[in-house]
Amino acid sequence: MKFFALIFLLFVNLFSADLVDVILKPKAALEKIENHAIRFGSGDGSKVYVIVDPLCEFSRALVKKIHENKMLQLSNSYYVLFYKLPILDSQKTMEYILESKDKKEALIEVMIDEEIIDVSKYKAKPKTIQTIKNIAQVAATLDMKQRPYMISFDKDSKFCRVSEGSVSCLEEFE
Repeated sequence: MKFFALIFLLFVNLFSADLVDVILKPKAALEKIENHAIRFGSGDGSKVYVIVDPLCEFSRALVKKIHENKMLQLSNSYYVLFYKLPILDSQKTMEYILESKDKKEALIEVMIDEEIIDVSKYKAKPKTIQTIKNIAQVAATLDMKQRPYMISFDKDSKFCRVSEGSVSCLEEFE
């Protein structure tokens, strides 16, 4: 009897370790690239990753709402990351924003104020190009198709909410 109980406990431990690993993968991947994000808000209610294309009109509208709503920013922290939509030519715009002295101000100029900035001859540093590739790799693992894409991790919760598609944090339960 003790043998079966020991086997059962071992099985539960192994299964739960795999389950925790699956649940934490998206969060860990996003936290790994979070230092490349432009942060809005200081709240600790939720950590919200907002993946946008800076030339996408829907992404612009969402970033504008986040920027203008100070109550949202007091309750949550928003981490804006760039991931290019295939139909938009936004690579150089992303590079420009990420290499700006004040990234947040550059994002506001481009996405909210919709200032036209000539980036046609802009040449990015290899580090910036690699940053964009790293973000794209993480975004591809989340299987996102649309922008903006949001994934939210509430404080003290091991689960997440997403704005489209299946919830990658819960795939193990399906």
